[in-house]
Amino acid sequence: MASTFQSDNVKNGKPARTGLAAGSVSGQYTFLAALVDEDIIQMVKIPAGATVTDWVLDIPATGLDTGTAIVWALGDGTTEARYVTGAVQGRSSAGALVRPGSTGSVVGSSQFKYTAEDTIDFKVKTAPTTGVAEGILKLTVFYTMDP
Repeated sequence: MASTFQSDNVKNGKPARTGLAAGSVSGQYTFLAALVDEDIIQMVKIPAGATVTDWVLDIPATGLDTGTAIVWALGDGTTEARYVTGAVQGRSSAGALVRPGSTGSVVGSSQFKYTAEDTIDFKVKTAPTTGVAEGILKLTVFYTMDP
């Protein structure tokens, strides 16, 4: 038989919004030349105290590589692959929407709390065979500011 469970907030009768602030930040980068090996694009700034709860990376419909070589990571100034490592999405002309749990090497939980301001970065780990010459890479990050 199924059971009902309660979080500590519900057990303690705390209202839903006590001390919790939520936010999001979006950034986009327009590239006008093919990306190369070890390129880093700082996509968004994350404030100190933010706990990342979700993110969406939008790779342009043109993709990043007309071949099949590009491999990339999504991380921050401390850990270059905190959110994604060894990803191959967006290699071809199909583009991609990438989220935690998407196909590819998504790393662990998104719930990482930043103790200092940082950036979330897109890094090219392996250069494209034939890089796409232009496109718009977009990232939206959702976070809470827990007390």
